[in-house]
Amino acid sequence: MMNLHEEPVFDLCRLPTEVLCHIFIHCLPQTDYMLPNSKSPPMLLTRICRRWREVAVDMPSLWCRLSMNIDHADSRNWRQAVFGYDLWLKRAQGRPLSLEMMCIENDTTDLRNLLQAYISQILSLKVTFDRAIAPETLLNDLSALQELQVVIHCDFQIRHTLSSILTAISRLFTLRSLNFERLDCHSIKRISHLNLTNIDLFTSSPANIINFLQNFPTLSSLKIQMLVDGGLPCDPFTHSTLQTLSIQVIVRVLFRPAPTLVRLFNALTLPNLRVLRVEGGSWPCVEDLISHYRHVVR
Repeated sequence: MMNLHEEPVFDLCRLPTEVLCHIFIHCLPQTDYMLPNSKSPPMLLTRICRRWREVAVDMPSLWCRLSMNIDHADSRNWRQAVFGYDLWLKRAQGRPLSLEMMCIENDTTDLRNLLQAYISQILSLKVTFDRAIAPETLLNDLSALQELQVVIHCDFQIRHTLSSILTAISRLFTLRSLNFERLDCHSIKRISHLNLTNIDLFTSSPANIINFLQNFPTLSSLKIQMLVDGGLPCDPFTHSTLQTLSIQVIVRVLFRPAPTLVRLFNALTLPNLRVLRVEGGSWPCVEDLISHYRHVVR
């Protein structure tokens, strides 16, 4: 005899496939990437009943986002993780993938081997390197990649690591968005030939920001950290495509942020700017910034 609390489950299992698909989509976590967890969607959806499992496994849109972390400390767990990741990616059925991964020391080769069959599907990638050996291995030949975020932890050979990563990035001709906080305005010149439209990078002075914009004439969005300094006026420059500019000001003891920003915007003309965000420091002279900025910002 069926218990009362089982009847709603029975009814849900008989819902039309189209309805179940809509329900499953709304069950997914509101995150950029998903950790494989049998107690959370989409894996949980495969454990309710046979019908739900069949529908969920055959829905590629449920399996296009994945967060990966391979632990080599336990070889059995490592083999299980690799098997699980591969099964997850196969269920995407060739759809574009958004992946997040942690790469520690010798992980690069194993991760590359795991992803080799799916290289042409990777549209978005966030990778954290922690003392990684040959980190460029993960970034080579990503023919469909459009968004890349790179984080580097605990690397005592940072210059060599940066150089090898930049070499790999310079060959990603489909790349449009780059978030790389270790990158400064000098080293980024190595990838100025890429048609990037969105960049998030590390500390720069006003003069370096203008120099950076000169190297990326098609940029539409820029997020940058800027040091407050007492430098000289900048040379005038017009950037005609930038629509969103976000600046996080890093304040030094001897300098106020507003004069530095005024110096930047006195030199910089942004005829298509629509959004300006400025964070950091105290703003007793913020009126100076507004009065000196000659364009309407919405």
